[in-house]
Amino acid sequence: MNTTESTATMQPAIKVYDYYWERIIYASLIALISIVGTLGNCLVIIAVCLSRKLRTKTNVLVVNLSVADLISCINLPWMSIAVLSENGWPLPDWICSLEGAVMILSIGCSLYTLGGIAVSRCCLITLSRARYHELFTTFNMAAMITFFWVVPIAVIAIALSFGKGFLGYSERYSMCIWDTQHTYTKTFNVLLMVVFYPIPLGAISVSSYKIWHFVRSHTRRIATTMPSVSGGIGAGTTTTTKSQFSKRQMAVTKNLFLIIAMFLVLMSPYGVILVVPGGEKLVPGFGVILLLNSCTNPFIYGTRHPDFKIAFRHLLRCKTNFQIARESSFRPEG
Repeated sequence: MNTTESTATMQPAIKVYDYYWERIIYASLIALISIVGTLGNCLVIIAVCLSRKLRTKTNVLVVNLSVADLISCINLPWMSIAVLSENGWPLPDWICSLEGAVMILSIGCSLYTLGGIAVSRCCLITLSRARYHELFTTFNMAAMITFFWVVPIAVIAIALSFGKGFLGYSERYSMCIWDTQHTYTKTFNVLLMVVFYPIPLGAISVSSYKIWHFVRSHTRRIATTMPSVSGGIGAGTTTTTKSQFSKRQMAVTKNLFLIIAMFLVLMSPYGVILVVPGGEKLVPGFGVILLLNSCTNPFIYGTRHPDFKIAFRHLLRCKTNFQIARESSFRPEG
């Protein structure tokens, strides 16, 4: 069993779970996220591996996101076991400690990759194709992805420096995260909030604004610079061009707002509760909401992409790589 009494601060006991059925609900939701997330992220990774048309620079980040989420989902069953155990962690301590480290690693990398995808799409839309490829070289992509993994690894290293047993079973929440009654718990919570939240959110917000501003300005330029030809082919061409760009504007705006909304809805509650005292009973629920990041990302970045839809359909029908590559009509974007 995990024992950290020597380094823990003396705090009044807080009963997070009033009834055992609460544990059952949380454990069941975590198990469901694990199953759905594992299947969804595997589909994304396999689709990119099998389809040549999906092997783009943008999708390198999508695959990195899926790998991070897949690692999280594969390890979630340990979390379900922890939540269901009323009398402490029933298995060897190192398993729970490893689960805590894996959660920090996968969630941190996932959040930073979300920001990277937003920046990549912003550059793809607002810059010329030549400039985009100049910025997103193989070396730069590798450096970016490495950075996304190094940041959470550094956070894990800091957690390990707090002493043996800091990462592992939380007696208060019955979860494999970290000792929430340790002397350095508040410091670590603030560290997580500062490192994992502002930078990805800033990248998503700034990229979304730049895309919105670019599309809006481009639409206005089309409206003012296109020659006004009354009747005939000219008028039809102008109307068609405006209509097509208007649809593109709406699609881009909706997708970006969806990304921001999902980020805020899933990440913000847990991020806030880390540094705001008095909300202990909300932590398990907000933790489950945070874990939904690993489950929903394949649907946001996969099912909304026309070529991923085709690839998913072929994979679910057990079709071959040749059929996926041949029947997909997606034009590579970079």
